[in-house]
This record gives sequence, structure tokens and C-alpha cells, in this order.
Amino acid sequence: MTAVLPARPSAAERRAAPSLAAAVRDLDRRRSRSRQRMIGASELGECRLRAAYRVARRRPTNTRTGLQAFLGTELHRGVLRALRRQYGGLTEVALRGEQVKGRCDWWHAPVVEDLKTTSRFGFERVLTRGVPVRHWFQVAVYAWLLRTGQTADRRLPAGSAQDVDGLRIRYLSRDSGEDVVFEAGHDPALTAEALMWLTDVYATVEEEGDEAVPRDGFGPGVDTMCDWCPFLDLCWGLPVDPETEGDVSRQSRLTVTDEDYVAAVRDYDAARAAENEARRSKEYARERLRGRSGPAGELHCEWSGGGLRTQVDKDAAVERLAELGEVVPTRTGRSPQTIRVTRNGVRPD
Repeated sequence: MTAVLPARPSAAERRAAPSLAAAVRDLDRRRSRSRQRMIGASELGECRLRAAYRVARRRPTNTRTGLQAFLGTELHRGVLRALRRQYGGLTEVALRGEQVKGRCDWWHAPVVEDLKTTSRFGFERVLTRGVPVRHWFQVAVYAWLLRTGQTADRRLPAGSAQDVDGLRIRYLSRDSGEDVVFEAGHDPALTAEALMWLTDVYATVEEEGDEAVPRDGFGPGVDTMCDWCPFLDLCWGLPVDPETEGDVSRQSRLTVTDEDYVAAVRDYDAARAAENEARRSKEYARERLRGRSGPAGELHCEWSGGGLRTQVDKDAAVERLAELGEVVPTRTGRSPQTIRVTRNGVRPD
């Protein structure tokens, strides 16, 4: 019997650069977070159905990891290392309770800190809207696990309660290097609210099953919470096939009956009315602030822009090209789809 040897790689194949994306995907698959089945503290207050899938030990259907997220993770590690070397304390402290687990980014007694690296858009959103409740949930539960000795870290004595009386969240912009810190004292009410959220998910899964737990995201393409969810396809179904389903979305699959259709139209109409009223209120406040800036209680106001800038006059450019006998460059693209919801007139008797 003659052995068949594999073909030798060509010189071009040997010189080809390894795929960074493939390395990132493989690394993510081997990380514990990709395989965990217990609710992580970072998922508290986000989507209840995602947490329910964890509890029910459902297999993730979407495990892709973007290179941007990978770079954020590596930056995260480097920043934590710098904080530990400069100020001491413990980083990436493993914590584990009966129903929740996680890694506290930095415990510099008596304060628990969580570090979040974000894009410039996410950083600006935090500056304008403040810290999401789910992020406070996360550090509050870290503090509770430390205070009750529910640790899984060899650097800490097992079962020994730790002194924690402060919460801190640090946001770092990956684009500019700016950071902003939000602080709060230990709040038993906040901790209780987070644990109640967790308890409700477990109880519903045990009594009625994971599918009885409501989803909190608005679906792919609308909510980034869904776009990066490891259970996206399990929750919303496989991506739409234009050949068989036409120009629809995954969310449109929820509109099955006439009652579903009526409810969706009414939701759109109500949201539009609220949006218009909010815009009027915002513009009114904006006009009241003209000529004023500076601190305003827990907020800060500043104006920017307003300078002169030069822009291309498109109409004049088209006319000039026509005068010169040149063909006006064009390109073909789809116009955005619009929706118009109106009220049906009812003629009085």
C-alpha cells in the first residue's frame, strides 16, 4: 500500500499573512465567557430572555467576534494592568455566587471599579445620558459578592467578607483616550433591585420555561444589544431570505394576525407623537439656553460650531459642467423607504 503524502504548500502560501480574524474567532471560542451557562454580572438589567437562555443552558447560535471588540478587550487588560501597577489593589477578581458570576475589574479597597472601553459614540452617549442602570447593577452585584465572601479567587481567603463601601465606573474612549469616572456609595436598594431582576428570571425559567421570559431588545438592525447577542438567531429566527420572504425584516415575523398589525401601527403612531413632543420641548429649552453655558447642577452646558465654512454648491457645479459639455457624474442607489401612517376620517351621521 502506497502512502499518500500531503502536498507541500507553495511559496506563495508560506508567505501569506495569517488571518487575524480567524485567530480572534478561535481565541473567543476558547474563552470561558463564550462557554458560560450561568448569568454573568455584566448581563444584569440588559435582556431577560438572553439571561433565561443562559439559565436554560441553551447553546449560543451567534458566536462571531469582531476585531474591534477584540482590540477593546486587549486595551481593557492593558489599562487594568497600569492601574494595578500604579495604585495597587486587585484586578480581574473572580467572583461566584449561586446564581451569578463575574470578574470585578478592579478592587481597590474599599471601592469596586468597573472599566468600560467604548467608541467615541458610546462615550458621548454616556456623557449626555449618564450611566445606564444595568452598569450600576453590575458593580453593585460585584460589591455584594465581595461583601458576602462569595469569591472564587485564590488571592482572597475563601468565604471571607471584604470591606466595600464605594462603587465606581470608568468609561474610556478608544478613539480619543479620554476617560470619565462616575462614583456612588454602596446602595443596598440598588443591589436588591439587581438581585430581584436575577431572581425573577430564574423563577420564570423554572416555572414556565425560558420562552416565557420576555425579550427586552428591539431586534437586529434596531438595537445593538440584539446585534451582538450570542442567541440572536435563537431569539429572532434565521436571517430573512429575500427570495422566499421578500423585503421584510425579522421583526415583521411578529406581525402575524390583523390584531398584531393594528397594534404595530398604533405603537408607531404613539412613538411618533412622543418624538414630536420631545423635539418641541428640546428646541424650546435650547432657545432658552442661547448665550449661556457652564455648570448646571449635576450637568454642564456648552455651545460649539457656528463658524463659517465653505461647501460645494451642487447646483452651480452641475450648471458649470453642462456649460463645458461635460457629462454630469451620477450613481444609482436605492432611495430610503418611508412609512406614512394617517388617521381614517370618520364622517359624522
